[in-house]
Amino acid sequence: MLAGCSAYTTEPSFYYWRTKAVLSATEKNLLQEQKVNTLYIRFFDIDLSEDTKVPVPFGVIDSLEALPEQLSLVPVVYITNRTFMTLNTAGIIKLAEQTVKKINGLYENYTELQIDCDWSQHTKETYFSFLKEVKSRLSKGTRLTATIRLHQVKYPVKTGVPPVDGGMLMFYNMGDLHQLNGPNSIFDEGIANKYTAYIKGYELYLDVALPVFRWYVHYRNGTIQGLITKKQLPDINDTAVFIKENNITHYTVKASQLMHGVYYRKDDVLKYEALSDEELFHAAKLLQSNLFPESRRIVLYDLDDLNTTYYEKETFEKVFAAFN
Repeated sequence: MLAGCSAYTTEPSFYYWRTKAVLSATEKNLLQEQKVNTLYIRFFDIDLSEDTKVPVPFGVIDSLEALPEQLSLVPVVYITNRTFMTLNTAGIIKLAEQTVKKINGLYENYTELQIDCDWSQHTKETYFSFLKEVKSRLSKGTRLTATIRLHQVKYPVKTGVPPVDGGMLMFYNMGDLHQLNGPNSIFDEGIANKYTAYIKGYELYLDVALPVFRWYVHYRNGTIQGLITKKQLPDINDTAVFIKENNITHYTVKASQLMHGVYYRKDDVLKYEALSDEELFHAAKLLQSNLFPESRRIVLYDLDDLNTTYYEKETFEKVFAAFN
């Protein structure tokens, strides 16, 4: 009778995705209120240098010493897929050595390292070899994890399963940004349902990540120009520049304007995408219902006043509690 009663716990956490690791009072309070003990911090990105065409780090984190001492940090390194396009064996070994050395020079007391890369069929063998090389250079007992996208869960034979100790399932960015009149690209239940049935069959242990960010997708003549996020978010209520369309998520530029470093041309269109409090909780419940009940971290992307103040405090509590 007792065999079916297995206790498990879920641990709340956040991603931190800025170059200076300095928390505001509001962000510190949120971590305390939600009893967050571990923070996933982007340490740096790796991409090919435009000049030398070799992998180099960009946007290295600063001010780690300013973080609360009681927080445990999980270093996260984002690596572009193109980085692995032409690496040979020697290049793979060198990149692994340099990556671990760079991380250790910034922070040594970590028990998990996470690599974030949306690899492709063309790069999977090189990327997986890199992961093995990284793992061999970590201290004994240190876990290596990798981010996992939904299409990689659905097609594990085609995409391969990375040789790591666990994955972080990114339950967002599932739609097509190029579709001006398409569904919310951050999260759409119809799209999610095409993948959720495959989660339980995935070979890796999975922690999960949910979105608490918002952005505007910028279109010109129906073609995407880019994503406008955080400090570049437009003053959308400036009626001298923007007109709200009948579609409540679309805004048309009525007068060309340079705003927060972004140039808007007359007749450009902005598409607002985010999850409401209700939608975020619904996404959490949908994900929870397709996971095996086991201990895991629930991570929200990402910790920033510009994101989190849009949500009620109770929403975060409900989202984390949904997995218990």
